[in-house]
Order: sequence, then structure tokens, then C-alpha cells
Amino acid sequence: MADDRSPRRIQSVELAFEILKVLRDEEGATVSEVATHIDRSPGTTHTYLQTLRDLGYVRTSNGEYHVGFFALPLGEYVRSRSRLYQAGKSEVDKLAQETGEASHLVVESHGREILLYEQFGPDAVGEDLYTRIKGFPRRNLHCSAASKAILAHLPPERRNAILDDYEFVPRTPNTITDEATLRAELEDVRADGFARNDEEQISGVRAVAAPIIHAETVYGAISLSAPTSRVRGERFATTVPDRLVDSANVIEVTLQTPSPGRN
Repeated sequence: MADDRSPRRIQSVELAFEILKVLRDEEGATVSEVATHIDRSPGTTHTYLQTLRDLGYVRTSNGEYHVGFFALPLGEYVRSRSRLYQAGKSEVDKLAQETGEASHLVVESHGREILLYEQFGPDAVGEDLYTRIKGFPRRNLHCSAASKAILAHLPPERRNAILDDYEFVPRTPNTITDEATLRAELEDVRADGFARNDEEQISGVRAVAAPIIHAETVYGAISLSAPTSRVRGERFATTVPDRLVDSANVIEVTLQTPSPGRN
């Protein structure tokens, strides 16, 4: 899959970020454990870890290294400067409060789903799960309602680049596992103006999403997820999709307002 990276790469930068990903994925690791993951000597690995620690992006605790607190304000800076976040945060809050369910604002980057913001209503389920996974860019473009809404409205060349070597990992028995089926569904998404996830990502949970498009560019998508018992029949077919399209339209109008932020 094309990921917009230049063929000229600085290996030391790549390695530093690979170390941070190891610490994130493993929720902490020793020097030797990190060295095994990145296939470097313990001495070289220790030098990298110490450098990252001195910079604040790695911290130590009980003999293990963890992602440091300096990573937090960096991420918050990126989010706060996002035009989509600025325009969509209040609508996500409103959707969660009015429906009682979980509402999400999602973007795509490098062929992965990134959770930009979310809010949980009083009846929402899965908060613990979403909290655990929100720090991980996910390859859920084939099974997430929000990601399908985005993927359907990307320029064809961008969509093709993503799907060229896409890995269709089955999350549940309902997950789409081949490109032809996904492409057919994406055509329906473009025609309908919204996407559904019918227990394709998490068994027992359905989701509906609508793309957020401004100036012919898809910025992301807003979605609502809930147990199948509360999103079924007419509610899954029409009521919730209509509500999501309305929310997306509100955000699209807000995006037209001049702002010092950047997308």
C-alpha cells in the first residue's frame, strides 16, 4: 500500500519511532526485550532509549521503559489544531448525549483508522475497550462504519492505493474478507450517504457512520456504535443513519467558518 513516504529515509528516525511503537504495543519493555523486537544489540538499543528518555518521550519504571509523557501534549497539539476536531467536537458530544450511545470522530491516515475524538453517552457500552485501543492506528477500513464511509469518498486513486495490498483481517464472522465485496459495498455507501457496520468489528455491536465532506474533500466521518439490541430494524435501517447524516451536515457547515486551525 502506498503511504506517501519518500524513498529517501533516515534509518535512525525510523528506528526511534519503531522503539516507541514497541513500548506502546508491549505496554512497557526492558532493554533486551526492545532489542529483540527491533533486531539491534542491547547496547545500541540502550543508547536509543536513553536519548528518548532524555528528550521526555520515554520514561522508566521498575526496570522497564515506557512511552513518556511528552508524547501526550504532542498528540493533543495535533488534535487541537485539527479543523475537523474544532468543527466536530460539540456535535459528537451532542450525539452521545441525545442517543445515550458512543459517538466517534474518525479520520484516515496512511491507510489506517485514527480515532480523533469520542464521547460516551449514559447508556454506552465498550468504553473500556475503546479506551484501550484508541492509541493504536487500526487497519479497520474494511469493517468499521466510519472508515468505510471515508474510504467510499476518497479519490479513486487514493482508494486504489490503499486497497492494492490491503489485508482483510477477519474480526468477526460478519467481517468482509475480500476486495470485491468491499468495493461493492462502498458503491452503496456513496449512493446512500452513510455506512453501516453490522457486527463486523465487534460481535454484538453495530455502528452507523456518515462522511464529513467539505470542498470536495472527505475530512473524516462521525459514527455511532451501540449494542445490536438497541440498533435494529427501522432504527438501524433509517433512524440512526438519518441522524448521522444530519450530524455530518452540521459539521460540514461549521467547517466553512474561517478558523486559525489546520486540518
